[in-house]
Amino acid sequence: MIRTLLILFVLSLLTPAGFCAEQSFDLAVYPTVAWQGKVVAVRLISAESVSEVSGSFLGNKFNCYRSGDDYQGVVGVPIDQKVGHYDLKLFITKNDGTKTEISKKMKVWETRFPFSRFWLKPARNKLRARNIINNEWAEIEQVLQVEGQEKLWQGKFSWPVKARVSQGFGHREIINGKRAGNHRGLDIAVISGTKIIAPNSAKVVFAKRLKAFGGTLVLDHGQGIHTLYFHLSKLIAKVGDEVGKGELIALSGNSGISSGAHLHWGMSAHNLRVDPLQWTKYEI
Repeated sequence: MIRTLLILFVLSLLTPAGFCAEQSFDLAVYPTVAWQGKVVAVRLISAESVSEVSGSFLGNKFNCYRSGDDYQGVVGVPIDQKVGHYDLKLFITKNDGTKTEISKKMKVWETRFPFSRFWLKPARNKLRARNIINNEWAEIEQVLQVEGQEKLWQGKFSWPVKARVSQGFGHREIINGKRAGNHRGLDIAVISGTKIIAPNSAKVVFAKRLKAFGGTLVLDHGQGIHTLYFHLSKLIAKVGDEVGKGELIALSGNSGISSGAHLHWGMSAHNLRVDPLQWTKYEI
């Protein structure tokens, strides 16, 4: 009896105060490997006794939200993340206030991004000035950092407009003969004035004409997921509007830093740009 009590006492010293050593939760991820520029869906199974769940992967923090008896969340992989094995961690708070942590080793695989070359006229190229882009992006980023608790999207995302892709996500851009980083969205080649629809249910949180990004619209799909639309000629949906999947939100254009009429469609997961195509192929 004394020996048993001694063992329990030693174990209590090794366990941080308020932190539960028991790790009886099941963690499921999809896909089972992570790709540069894509997202991983995370699910904590049978978590009825849990009050709060957050996570961390590759330095990116994210929240998980209750879904029935489970908790679910989404985390993105940076486009330039080094290939290798990394820990995906969940931080769990139980109803009684005790805390625990579970982790899963994830392999990050390389996504091969081709080169994309195009030319900008001098007037358009001037809009690439760092101060213009930084100021406008800071304004957009304010809404990307706001996470609604309710999941508004359902199932796969549709295309906002169906047409030829002129530049894919992650393409390594060469503008006017100079290297210019990776493309953070999907360019869809459509003539100015083409109808753009909401790819899933959302709330409009940004609608404004900008210099660099042109006519800009941002939809909040809830739980840290946003979609972005640049170079628009007309903004139809307004801030505060609730839009359903397939509802008209804007008309395409050739405004801002653009070499020709098209729609730039972006996807953001907890303020990290990820590939929209993944969301059109799989339910996340």
